[in-house]
Amino acid sequence: NGELPVSWLQIMLFTCMQETGNSPFAEPQTDDKEAGDIAIDGWVRYDDPETKTFKLNAERQNGRAAMLGITGCLIHELLGVDALYPTGGLGGAAPPTIF
Repeated sequence: NGELPVSWLQIMLFTCMQETGNSPFAEPQTDDKEAGDIAIDGWVRYDDPETKTFKLNAERQNGRAAMLGITGCLIHELLGVDALYPTGGLGGAAPPTIF
């Protein structure tokens, strides 16, 4: 109907406030911080290099697993099989009824 939903405006307002540092959950970017480090002091930062390395590697591995998952979905779609409910076979037929 051409109208923007209020939820979209809320998301945009929150995002813009975060990016500019005008949010109660962020502080402005300053020269003494790393680029993009606008989190408030309650944010967990890991000073121990071993813990930080472990956490970064875990995050990378989760990202790689997500990329493999979406690649699998794309391959299913390219083969003509519904990636979310693949029991219909290559013909794309409806799944068999249970009852």
